[in-house]
Amino acid sequence: MEKKYKYINLKTKEEVEDFMAEEYVLNRLGITVTPKGKNGEMTLEQIENIQETVEWFFSGNWIKEEVED
Repeated sequence: MEKKYKYINLKTKEEVEDFMAEEYVLNRLGITVTPKGKNGEMTLEQIENIQETVEWFFSGNWIKEEVED
């Protein structure tokens, strides 16, 4: 079974589950992404940039914690 994680803000105690992290970060930063692939999908470059942005966002005052079922 795949492990689940959440991010916890050390200052505010706000929690973001990993499956919501991408949407949360893009919304907080005011970023709208328009798929640039030829069939209306995200390009590999877009996917990598979003992943790096999420990692950067949560690298500050956040900790990543495993969620117990």
